[in-house]
Amino acid sequence: MKVGIQLYSVKNTINNDPNPLGILKKVADLGYKYWEPAQVPYLPEMKFGLGALPAKEVKKLLNDYGVKLVGCHINPIYGDNYKEALDYFKELECPNIGWTGSFFANRDELDKWCAVYNEAGRLAKAYDMQFYYHSHWHEFQKFDGKYVMDIILDSTDPELVAFELDNYWAARGGMDPVKLIDQYKDRLIMLHQKDFSKDAGEPLNMFEFIDPNSVLTGKLHSEVRKVHHFAEVGNGVLPIQDYIDAGNKAGIPYILLEQDLCAIDELESIRISMEAFHKFSGIEWE
Repeated sequence: MKVGIQLYSVKNTINNDPNPLGILKKVADLGYKYWEPAQVPYLPEMKFGLGALPAKEVKKLLNDYGVKLVGCHINPIYGDNYKEALDYFKELECPNIGWTGSFFANRDELDKWCAVYNEAGRLAKAYDMQFYYHSHWHEFQKFDGKYVMDIILDSTDPELVAFELDNYWAARGGMDPVKLIDQYKDRLIMLHQKDFSKDAGEPLNMFEFIDPNSVLTGKLHSEVRKVHHFAEVGNGVLPIQDYIDAGNKAGIPYILLEQDLCAIDELESIRISMEAFHKFSGIEWE
């Protein structure tokens, strides 16, 4: 596998700097050559996660620094925003367009969302792009005895909807990412990685303190997601080498750093993680 980055990891730095192009260059200089931008609704100035830069400027940066876009997270994935995103990322030769994940109050709501994913996939196909869904922890709640994640897989067209497994969040959902990578390998196109802090002060499995039969919402997710839960790659407790080995065995091309929150400077955080990635085996460096 190759190491890349979900640019959500440096969202505040990109958003707050008057020269977002300079920040993106620093990300490339740290060795991250495979990028996944993220449209963050509460940071509208960033537009599609690249500092609202015109596609022409971004394309020059990508070419100059040998960077490739491997995906992007768009929100929302319907209406004018999605169409504009498809046009923008098609110009940047991005092969995949993704969704950060939904929360579901019940099975009926889940079924409606699956129809949205299929439609997003159909629209992406018209651009020769692949739509994908990014998982968190709540997809490992069960509806009628079946994991939500499995319902999404079974209710979406494999040709239209691929998946990006977040190893950290899968573990926080009480699952073994190694087993999930093997189970879902035919639908997975990327992995996300961060680490769980040694000093988190709570169990890794969130369902040990959250009722798995309760309604899991985005508001709850925001409330329970704390900065001290997260560690830079290699500085926490997760068996990341096992995840890399499983990803390679499954033929998954990319493992992307996604540092949701960090207690230190974002650029320093991703530097530490890159340093750790170099200590793992099974990573393809160019």
